[in-house]
Amino acid sequence: MAPAPATPEATVTAFLAAVDSNAADRLAALWGTERGPLVFPNTRQRDLRIGTILGMLRHDSFRFVPVSGSVTVPEGRRLLHVEMTRDDHRATVPFTVVAQRSGGWLVENIDLEAAM
Repeated sequence: MAPAPATPEATVTAFLAAVDSNAADRLAALWGTERGPLVFPNTRQRDLRIGTILGMLRHDSFRFVPVSGSVTVPEGRRLLHVEMTRDDHRATVPFTVVAQRSGGWLVENIDLEAAM
């Protein structure tokens, strides 16, 4: 398994690259908490969750946009807003990334409703 990316932006970029290439294993390896990648109770649950993410985050292009206003996030986390474009639809999707205890960053949460 590849190590977790060293920066929050690199993590989201790698996560979205995994979406582009339909790489469910890489996507799962980039999703987790400060303790590391999530361990799913079974393959079916993993496939359902990853399948949903893959479907909702398909995009033609993306770019990071500044977070507007004052947003407070817990220590060890960063909030990144990503403007995603697919066909003629554009949405700004908040990603929360978390620093792993062992180093690197993982995606902890995505506001999937914003992608709709």
